[in-house]
Amino acid sequence: MKGEFLPRAHSRRLGELDRSNWKVLESESDFGRIDPGIREIVAMLNEKGYTTFSSCSGGHQTNPRWRINRHESGYLAFSPPSNVAFNLYFALRKKNRAFAFEAQEVVDNGDGGDRETICTRFYWQLYDDKRAKLEYYNRLFKQMKTIIAGLPKAPANGRGALKNLLGPDHPTGLRIVEKQMKRFSSG
Repeated sequence: MKGEFLPRAHSRRLGELDRSNWKVLESESDFGRIDPGIREIVAMLNEKGYTTFSSCSGGHQTNPRWRINRHESGYLAFSPPSNVAFNLYFALRKKNRAFAFEAQEVVDNGDGGDRETICTRFYWQLYDDKRAKLEYYNRLFKQMKTIIAGLPKAPANGRGALKNLLGPDHPTGLRIVEKQMKRFSSG
């Protein structure tokens, strides 16, 4: 039996390219670049005020002969940084044993210039011993939608979350977030 894979709506390097991030979901072409498997999830998050920075459903075909990382990971990245990545992690870590999960806060200096980015990310990856089946992803995405439906609306501004994440460096972090939001909204 061959593996079952999710369709990809973007290039493999999508999240690495400035021009491909910070999609405006009201734009049909931008919405179309979100993998079909997670479009509804991204739309739900954005409706609640959690701004997705970049995303990938995972579940795309890789080399099945690899012993590790046999399944491409999926992710949701948020900026301004948000605790929603951690909410998803803690809600799913024991509920869904088919996937490995990871939540992180990321400060990235980009190419070393003025391309610093601060975001939070939630990752999922089907365990290597699992066969690629759509039922695993369908169950995961259904669980994610249920969790998201129960989340409160995002705070009007992320200053509190940024202060908690970065401590005494939060003023610098706030300037980075403001610059990155301008950079991506003008791109």
